[in-house]
Amino acid sequence: MERGEKALIDLVNAWAAYSEATPNADLGGFCLHYLTEHVHPPVVDQQQPVKAINEQNYRPQNNSGNPSFIEIRPESRLAALVGRLSKYSYFYSKKAMQPLQFKGIDDPVYLLVLMKMGTPKKSELIYEMMSEFASGIDIVNRLVGMGLVEEFPDEEDRRSKRLRITFRGIEALQECFPVMNKVADVAFSSLTDGEQALLVQLLDKLDRYHAEHYRQSRNAEFDEVYEQMVGGDPVR
Repeated sequence: MERGEKALIDLVNAWAAYSEATPNADLGGFCLHYLTEHVHPPVVDQQQPVKAINEQNYRPQNNSGNPSFIEIRPESRLAALVGRLSKYSYFYSKKAMQPLQFKGIDDPVYLLVLMKMGTPKKSELIYEMMSEFASGIDIVNRLVGMGLVEEFPDEEDRRSKRLRITFRGIEALQECFPVMNKVADVAFSSLTDGEQALLVQLLDKLDRYHAEHYRQSRNAEFDEVYEQMVGGDPVR
């Protein structure tokens, strides 16, 4: 078999595997996926970890004269970058929300998710937002106090309250959408359209993976979560 024929067969097999595993698979998404699968990561010398401490400025407390270094793996670097990027976005959105009635970006996002869910219980909305219960209650109560959300008794459980967005809340969301779009422009306009599409694809894959495990992991110890999702003993 010629090299070109084998490459074509491999490409068709890759498309078949991708389309089976990916909802609403299309050729554009497949091409981005294929590129990510065939990009060779930079070679890291495992005997020479990345130095996370500036050697010139480091003074060991034990006066041993030998500075200590922490190995930064690609996964750790990725986690750090995602965390920093979310803080940048929060910083921009907090500034953008100041002229509006919202305290921060969490308020309109809660409204948006509530509108999508319909009439959830408070606990269901907070769970969907992956918020701490106390901070979630504060946001819900604030939105209720602003007249953007209303509470009503649950017909099946009178001890529980359900929520729904009000017409005033929908108006507030409509006013907020252009501002949220500007925040997105500030945060991501430095990427090309292709880079944005690739990033969306990768992050969407991560989101689907974690959404699948999140429910059963909420009340588990971290070692249990690690064993289930990664396997082996966690690095200590």
